[in-house]
Amino acid sequence: MKDENLKNIENQILNTLPAGRSQAITLEKLAYLLHINKKRVSDVVADLRKRGYLIGSNRQAHGGMYLIVTSNEFWETVNTLQKSVNSQQAIINALLKHEERFARV
Repeated sequence: MKDENLKNIENQILNTLPAGRSQAITLEKLAYLLHINKKRVSDVVADLRKRGYLIGSNRQAHGGMYLIVTSNEFWETVNTLQKSVNSQQAIINALLKHEERFARV
């Protein structure tokens, strides 16, 4: 899946990620295979996802990342991300109840 518009590390990650949830690879293992740190892998994967690459993640025990290949994997990823967004929005809303106590700088 080589794309000439991608950086080398992006291509390496996409070529190393397995197809399908059942073959998911942990962040640690992916970082080890590519000889880079976990934070770098996480940042690159997040950027690729923001640009529409079909990268799913399994957050259960022994989970990992994978290339989305089925409808179920796609919707599971979308629903997981939506729950995270909703949770973060609830936290922001709760914090904003106190905004009058703090001046914007």
